[in-house]
Amino acid sequence: MIKNILLLIFSATIGALIIIFGFLWISPRDTQILKIILPKTLFSLENAPTESLVGEIASFSGKVAWQSRVAPVAILINDPVKLHQGEEVDTYNDGNVNINFSNVVNIDADFNTQVNFIQTLPQDFVVEQKQGLVSYSKTGENPVSIITLDLLVDINSGENAILVDKDKAIVTVTVKTGLVTAAFNDNNNNVNVVSIKSGESYIFDDNAKTGVFKKF
Repeated sequence: MIKNILLLIFSATIGALIIIFGFLWISPRDTQILKIILPKTLFSLENAPTESLVGEIASFSGKVAWQSRVAPVAILINDPVKLHQGEEVDTYNDGNVNINFSNVVNIDADFNTQVNFIQTLPQDFVVEQKQGLVSYSKTGENPVSIITLDLLVDINSGENAILVDKDKAIVTVTVKTGLVTAAFNDNNNNVNVVSIKSGESYIFDDNAKTGVFKKF
């Protein structure tokens, strides 16, 4: 009989713990109980990760807009601003901007260009170039990757320019100095990797999922 009582107590305790944990799990994260018992998440919409690199708009002219991590839209800037992971810079038809991430990359964005700084971690620096013309100059040893439509561009070294024509779905990668590696999946879902050397341009058709080389 004692054995049955102990088994009943044990079962009741386990059941209670399951119910309590379930309540805490589905409760709003800002409830007082949850703050005490469960650790606070490390993700913050307002603040970029502490280890991420911070860049700056070194100079600009014309209309240039900046969208912070928490802003619903980009706003025009009148003064240089710091740039954090998850932020975007847009130029209008008369705008251009120079962006610098010290010892990583220097970026010159021409008019009608959108650049989104997806990730600025030291060992995983990723920029999404949505449209327009941007010149990239790698200034450090850290990896620098550019997402352009369905083409991924890794800057190994040197200076290059990338033109994204979103309307025509064409990406042109021109290597002035150094070496660039580009990768994409073709329409048969095969992975293609190409190396673009100094003095070469690679013209990628995003619809056909194929590219051609051109000397300049």
